[in-house]
Amino acid sequence: MTRSFVRPDPTAQTLKDLPPASREEIERMAKAAGLALPPALMEELCASYPAFEAMVRRLPRRRSRFDEPAHHVIAPGRIDALER
Repeated sequence: MTRSFVRPDPTAQTLKDLPPASREEIERMAKAAGLALPPALMEELCASYPAFEAMVRRLPRRRSRFDEPAHHVIAPGRIDALER
């Protein structure tokens, strides 16, 4: 049996409902970041950006800094007890 200790939050704010970036927007963002890519690499960036954008937009936006997993330490023995 697999358990998940992640509780989905139906009120989480994400950007997943925004329209995807156009090729012109991707090129503009690359230029603003100081990237001077040859055409072949720009083509690869434009082809791969939608997958990256989709991942980033699914991330919840409204989080406290105390939600950071690094602030939560669980002893291995306690994890074993939870999995039984």
